[in-house]
Amino acid sequence: MVVGTETVKVLIVAPNQVVRAGVRTLLEEQVEVAGTVGTVAEAALAIRRDPLDVVLVDTGIAGGIANVLRARRGPDVRVVAVVTGEVPPVAQLREYVTIGGDGIVSTAEDLGAALVAIAAGRAPGGWISPTLGASILRVVTVYEPPREVRGESVTPSEHAVLKLVADGHTDREIASRLQRSERVVKYHVSNLLSKLQARNRAHVVKLAIRSGLLSIPVRMDRYGLSERHGIPCDTSD
Repeated sequence: MVVGTETVKVLIVAPNQVVRAGVRTLLEEQVEVAGTVGTVAEAALAIRRDPLDVVLVDTGIAGGIANVLRARRGPDVRVVAVVTGEVPPVAQLREYVTIGGDGIVSTAEDLGAALVAIAAGRAPGGWISPTLGASILRVVTVYEPPREVRGESVTPSEHAVLKLVADGHTDREIASRLQRSERVVKYHVSNLLSKLQARNRAHVVKLAIRSGLLSIPVRMDRYGLSERHGIPCDTSD
């Protein structure tokens, strides 16, 4: 697959040869697999040697994604974590984004489409797989509102709306679930955008995670591409 007129070139980094071969098979029809390596050191060499768009790193790699991030030549090379087996702890997934990773994807989703979107810059602050959201990402079940969010408190009603926004629901769906009018829901969403100083719904979810209003949110599956390939989260403030 191409971005504009350029083929997306991907390096696969995974310690297990079978995993590398499997991921390659999943990707080959949609992107150009520039190579596969089994260690961070090999990845660093390939990053310096080859023109790459995306480095896809298995979450089980020894040495960690942070070392791959340090090895890349610049932000034009996207570093994306891929879950190929057991899902890592939520704190570890959160870390992949906070340290500068460009996304978290899973072999259970349309990997090629997600990587093309990331390479095209459709997720400037990080791409969170909807598959992972459905599997392990949870909102806080007992809510204790923080005293301040960027200087203004979020009400329990606004937080209830926020959780459903994080879950990918439209204003109409939120209104139905909360048994409120759509106008009231829109009012709450507008307040959330203002209080968190967010640019859009995806950004408000990201800022809510950072501020502690939400943990990594549930089933964030309606942002991004039209067929729910993922959610681009803008982390810039």
